[in-house]
Amino acid sequence: MAAKYEDNFGFWELDCPEEHAFFAHVQAQSVRVICQRCDRLVRLMSTKTICAPCASALECGAPHSDD
Repeated sequence: MAAKYEDNFGFWELDCPEEHAFFAHVQAQSVRVICQRCDRLVRLMSTKTICAPCASALECGAPHSDD
């Protein structure tokens, strides 16, 4: 099993060829942008505006910004 990280969904455990293929697809569709919450440069798919750590933080009740 291989564990990899990317900014759209966070950590992945890649167990089979299909998971590797989907991971590669997500990476290929991602571009460098600034996360709208943490202002870090990340690679996100066009439908995403915040990175995985920020999405997780919001799901746990963190504020939308540090302001």
